Amino acid sequence: MTAGPLLSVRGLRVTFPGTAGPLVAVDGVDLDVRRGEVLGLVGESGSGKSVTLRAILRLVNPPGRVSGEIRWNGADLAAMTAAELRAVRGRQIAMVFQEPGAALNPVLTVGLQIEESLATHFGLRGRAARQRAAELLGMVGIADAPHRLDAYAHEFSGGMRQRVMLAIALAAGPKLLLADEPTTALDVTIQDQILKLMLRFRRELDMSVVLVTHDFSVVAQTCDRVAMLYAGRMMEIGSIADVFRRPAHAYTSGLIGSVPTGHGARRPLTSIPGVPPILSDLPDGCCFAPRCDLATDICLAGRPALIEVAPDHRSACRHADRVRAVVP
Repeated sequence: MTAGPLLSVRGLRVTFPGTAGPLVAVDGVDLDVRRGEVLGLVGESGSGKSVTLRAILRLVNPPGRVSGEIRWNGADLAAMTAAELRAVRGRQIAMVFQEPGAALNPVLTVGLQIEESLATHFGLRGRAARQRAAELLGMVGIADAPHRLDAYAHEFSGGMRQRVMLAIALAAGPKLLLADEPTTALDVTIQDQILKLMLRFRRELDMSVVLVTHDFSVVAQTCDRVAMLYAGRMMEIGSIADVFRRPAHAYTSGLIGSVPTGHGARRPLTSIPGVPPILSDLPDGCCFAPRCDLATDICLAGRPALIEVAPDHRSACRHADRVRAVVP
C-alpha cells in the first residue's frame, strides 16, 4: 500500500470525433481522491463529470480517446492490460451508473446480476452465492430480500433499482465507489435514504466515494471536498466549508448564487448569463470568460493554471481574490 492519495489523476483528456473537429469532453483534469473521503464533482450538464468517471475505469470506448495518467494505489490504470484491469474493476473500484433502469439487464433477475459479481470476484456460486446476494439486498434496505432475488428490474421502483445497483457495486467490498448522479429523478425522501446508505457503507468498508451531482444540497450534506468542472476543465477544488463560504472562482460563485437558501436575509436569485461553450471550439484563455462579469483582457491571455488560493483550496481564476472578497 502506497502513501498519498488513493486515486491520483493527472492531465486527463478525453476527446471524441466531431464534424467540426474533435470534441474535448475532458480537458487536462488533475484530481486526487483521498482515503475515506467523499469528493463531489459538480458542474452544468456537459461539463465532463460522467465522462471523467468512465475514463478513470477505462470505460470510454473508441472512437473516444483517453490520455493522461490515472494512478490507483500507485499503479497506472492507463497502462494495465485488460486482465489486470478486470481485477480492479468491481473488486477495487466500483461504479453506480446514472440510470439504473438502463444499467440493469432487463431479462435477468436482480439475483443473477448480483451473483454474477460474486462469481467473478470471489468464485461464489450456487447456494452460497444466492445466500450472499440476499444478504446484500437486505443490507441496502430491500425487504423480503430472499424472494426479491427472483424479481426483474421493471418490478422495482426507481429507488429500489438504485438500491440494487448499490448492492451489485458493493458486492466485492470496493475501496472506491464512483457514483454517477445516484439520486437523479428520485424524490427527496428516497434521495436522502440512498445518500445515507452510501455514507454508512463508506464508514463500514473504509471506502472513498466520488459523487457526481448537480445538487448543492447533496454536496453540502454528503461530501468532504468538492471539485467544480466546466467545459471539461477543473475550475476549483477545495473543502466544502471553504468553497461554499468563500468560493474562489466566478463560476462557483455564480452557481452558488443561483441556489435558494433557507437562512439569512431574502435576496433575489442570480443566474449565469449565456451558455456553455461548444466543445469543438473552446475559447482562448479561460473558457468561462465569455459568461463572466469579472472577465478582463488578462482572462483571455492563455489558459489559467489551477493554483492554491488557501490551504487545501485551488482555483483556476485570475480574479480569485476579487471573488473571495464577495460573500455569495
